Amino acid sequence: VMGEQKKFDVPAYFSDQDINVRDFAGICRQKTHIADYPFAAAVEKDILIYEGDRIRQTFKDPMQEAPLKAELCQVLKDGPGVFAVRNAYPDKSVIDRSTAVFLDIIAQEKASGLGQGDHFGDNERIWNSIQKACVKEPDLFIDYYGNPILAMACQAWLGPFYQISAQVNNVKPNSEAQSAHRDYHLGFQSAETVARFPAHAQVMSQFLTLQGAVAHCDMPVESGPTMLLPFSHQYAVGYLAYTRSEFRAYFEAHKVQLSFEKGDMVFLSPALFHG
Repeated sequence: VMGEQKKFDVPAYFSDQDINVRDFAGICRQKTHIADYPFAAAVEKDILIYEGDRIRQTFKDPMQEAPLKAELCQVLKDGPGVFAVRNAYPDKSVIDRSTAVFLDIIAQEKASGLGQGDHFGDNERIWNSIQKACVKEPDLFIDYYGNPILAMACQAWLGPFYQISAQVNNVKPNSEAQSAHRDYHLGFQSAETVARFPAHAQVMSQFLTLQGAVAHCDMPVESGPTMLLPFSHQYAVGYLAYTRSEFRAYFEAHKVQLSFEKGDMVFLSPALFHG
């Protein structure tokens, strides 16, 4: 007896015929409903907002850990693809001390001529900041990366054996803003190279990493916090499409930005269109 064949939602390989900005727009028009996410405190611009104190309370009740992780995973996979955590660092001195270390590293790298800057303009960047900060101030490194909310978010999406890499990005006034993009792993390849990967590998890429950021100062929208396009990670052909002019134009017309306060965190799927 022959079993019925399963029909897959995507072809073996994507082609130009699979790319359509109208399909993309239909995905991005989805709305986030707070009722679907019982641990969340609010929804702002279709982005889920969690309160650090509420998450820290769940650490005292092991029965809540599994459903919280499941909810965060759902946000990143089938929801808007991004969530923020307010007051993720209750001790702001950890942030201030880390900022001082980062600024010192930036100054040293500039003086030595080794500072590589940012590939979107004259912004200040520390590549591999996690190792450089650890070597410089190991006790502070533990305070900074020992944040249990960071661990919770990483475990929710990546499981227990994740590794962290980190860079510092300081966008300077009047410097060039980043253009809309996706990140690891295929986000750093040309469209020609991406097209050589089978469709399932392109879809799978976003499940291998998680992106997060920590606000080291108060960031009103005027200061240029990260631009985000909720639900855009669900567009399967996105790694081929994000460099196209019509997709970048849609991003510019529909992107959203949240204001952040010092010590807030934001986590997003690497496939979310952002900049």
